[in-house]
Order: sequence, then structure tokens, then C-alpha cells
Amino acid sequence: MPKLREPQVERNQEKIEAAALRLFIQRGFYGTSVRDIAKGAGVSLGNLYNYYRTKEQLFASLIRRYEAKMAGLMRVELAGLTGTIDDPDNLRKLAAGVRRIVYKEPDYWRLMYMDITEFGNRHFAFVFRDLSRRLQHLLDQPIRVQSGSGSRVKPKVAFTAIYLQFFTYFLVEKLFGGKNHLGVPEEEAIEQLIEIFTNGVHSGSPHKGSRKNSNGDGTAVRQRAKSARAKG
Repeated sequence: MPKLREPQVERNQEKIEAAALRLFIQRGFYGTSVRDIAKGAGVSLGNLYNYYRTKEQLFASLIRRYEAKMAGLMRVELAGLTGTIDDPDNLRKLAAGVRRIVYKEPDYWRLMYMDITEFGNRHFAFVFRDLSRRLQHLLDQPIRVQSGSGSRVKPKVAFTAIYLQFFTYFLVEKLFGGKNHLGVPEEEAIEQLIEIFTNGVHSGSPHKGSRKNSNGDGTAVRQRAKSARAKG
């Protein structure tokens, strides 16, 4: 068999992995056979084994391909964040970036959940291991807390926790069909979360230590959501 040029090898692997992705998502890893993948890719079984010794090796290669795409996407979405983590405008930018991270490559997250259920998170453990350090590495500048705020929270802890909250919100909305799962439309939900992050649950109290009763109708937050939407 003549040796294939590198671009041809890459195209063949992309074709095989695209077929594998479709079938894994439809049937699960263990519900998909190597023969199914070869048929879906339009290649012979022997040709597929020229590239992957086992089905799990194919699965791992597919994850590495997606991880490279996700690393670039996360870099683009997070690198431009600067300033303070308790600035509502910065949090809106972060929310928008996390939304694109989840929505642009939903199959990556589907593969992650497949790995958890079928492999015990053998291939995706690195995604959340030392996440705070990885997120900080993606930023052009370290995120700070506003000077004079008196906060004892470490900025990197706050940033990671807020990132994960936005990530979870959008993951539930996109992958689990949780349409408006916080009980309000998306824009208002994000503004409510930002309100909690910046001012706490009892925001709007007349002074520290005093709790003003609220009917919880979210009028002020809806007005801020409308204002943020108007600004861009």
C-alpha cells in the first residue's frame, strides 16, 4: 500500500472521526461498533484500523481534536477580559464569552458527559483539574477586585466560581433542555446572577445589616437588563 501524504492522512482521520462523533452521540460509545464507524465514514474496516488500533483510541483522538478547538475558543473569549471581577460590565462580558464557549461547540460537552457515564471521566478529568490556574493563564491581565472594597475573597477564587456558575447555567440551557430554568428569560437570569455576585441576595438594603423586604418581582434587575441590552 503506497504511503499517504500527511494532508490526506489528516483528511481521512477527520472523516472517520466525524462519523464516529455522529454515531457516539446517537448510540453512545459502547452502542457503536468499529464496523458502524467505518461504514459511516465510507472506508473499509482495515483502512480504519490503519489509523486507530482500538475504538477507544479513536475516541481519545476525537477528544484531542476537540480540545485543540476549545483551547483556541476559550482563549479568544477570555483573553480580552480586564479590570475588576466585581464590575457588572465585566461580568456581562464574561457571561457572553462563556455562552459562546458552550454554544459554539456543544458536541464537545456531549462527549464529556459520555466520558463520565461510560468511562468514569477517564479522558476529561483534566478539564476541571486545576481549573483556576488554567483560566488565569488564558487572561491577558490578572483579574482584580475593586480597590477599597474590603473584600477578603481572592480574585482567582471569585473568577473561577463565577465562570462555573455561568458555565453551568448555559450548559443546562443548551444540553439539558432547561429552557429558562431559573424561572426568568436568559437576559434577566444573567442580570440576577450578576446582582448576586456584586451585591449579594439582599442588594438594595438601605444600609449594611438591615434587610429591606422585597416582593421579589425583579423590576430593578429587569431594568438593568434592558439598559445593558441597549448598550450593546
